[in-house]
Amino acid sequence: MPGTNLTSAAVDQTESPPPRSRALVWWLVVYAASALAVAVQRTMFSPENNFLILRTASAHLISGQDLYAAYPAIHADFFKYSPTFAFLWAPFALLPPVPGYMLWAIACVSALYAGITRALRPEQATVALALSWLAVFGDLQRSQSNALCAGLIVLAWVAFERDRQWSGAVAIAAATFVKLFPLAAAVVALFHKRILRFGAILAGVFAIGVALPLLVTSPATLAAQYKSWYAIETHDAAALARYGTGGADLYAGIMGQFRVWWGVEWPHWPTQLVGVLILLAPLAFQRRRFESKQFRVLFLSSILVFCVLFNHQAESPSYSIAMIGTSIWFAVSERAAWRTFLMAASLIIVNLASTDLMPRAWYHAWYVPYLVKTIPLIPVWLAMQGELLGFIPNRDPSERAEANEREIIPAKALAHSG
Repeated sequence: MPGTNLTSAAVDQTESPPPRSRALVWWLVVYAASALAVAVQRTMFSPENNFLILRTASAHLISGQDLYAAYPAIHADFFKYSPTFAFLWAPFALLPPVPGYMLWAIACVSALYAGITRALRPEQATVALALSWLAVFGDLQRSQSNALCAGLIVLAWVAFERDRQWSGAVAIAAATFVKLFPLAAAVVALFHKRILRFGAILAGVFAIGVALPLLVTSPATLAAQYKSWYAIETHDAAALARYGTGGADLYAGIMGQFRVWWGVEWPHWPTQLVGVLILLAPLAFQRRRFESKQFRVLFLSSILVFCVLFNHQAESPSYSIAMIGTSIWFAVSERAAWRTFLMAASLIIVNLASTDLMPRAWYHAWYVPYLVKTIPLIPVWLAMQGELLGFIPNRDPSERAEANEREIIPAKALAHSG
């Protein structure tokens, strides 16, 4: 069983820590320090609007006010998360702004760090954390939940690897109550047994999560909150995207590319349906490879990128999820010049070009209006799917080394006997 192998590996690491595991400790320090620094910056020096939205939502839930109404005297834009998320955010809202932001940022990076270090070997986790840092740092600066969602998706994958369906269901449900698209992570259950049992567990966990706000509000008020949430989500799905304005506005993945580059005005769902079919194709045609951990990790990476490329409401900070998926993919892949190029292009175009390193004239003239942020992620995701479908070889480097060792040892034995 995959879970047994992972557990054994964890025991081995505890008994004899690999030399590179110290690097993971340093990256834990870097991520924690980044979270604390951002919290101070975005509360004391340049307050972040999204933090104000999250901070006031819990109070509105408890007082029975409409979570999804406009509150221009407090913050710009609207709260668009679930009532359950407003309830779960209460511990952060009860604290003063600085410690509240600190605890929120620490929770986000902790989920991601825990997921990556449990999913990958230490040397792979080090690479993935290093390559993901800039994207996560930018996400924290906007008090966003994308690092948390990505971490929960990875933790759900880890739970399935260890045959812990309850933990996997809780992680998926928690991420889905933050943003809807992490529900796609439930697909990884297909790699494992007792799928119907998991479906029942997931449904039960969702039912409990939906009802959680009843601890602080009445059934009638909660029903009104869900009705209001549905209305604002429906409006956003039908409204024209706010393309080309920069900041945290919509880039909308591949749907944004179609509209900006080719003037396509068709509904989002046909593109999303094609994306789902491409995502699931390896599960239909490569079932014999389900036992390979490399295959399962690559599929996890693909889900993380898919959640951004085919999300018509993907904002600029949301791209941190795709960069985390790209970083995991690169960390576990065989080294090749073209993979290094795609990884470097993603880092430069998705992350660095969004910072002040890019001249503002270029940024406003072509980077934002043409939604360039999405472009490098398209070949990355197609490469992932090509590997999952078997068109592009991508063996785990450690598996290749073990295979070579198995070939060398019999050869030495034969030579010795000769």
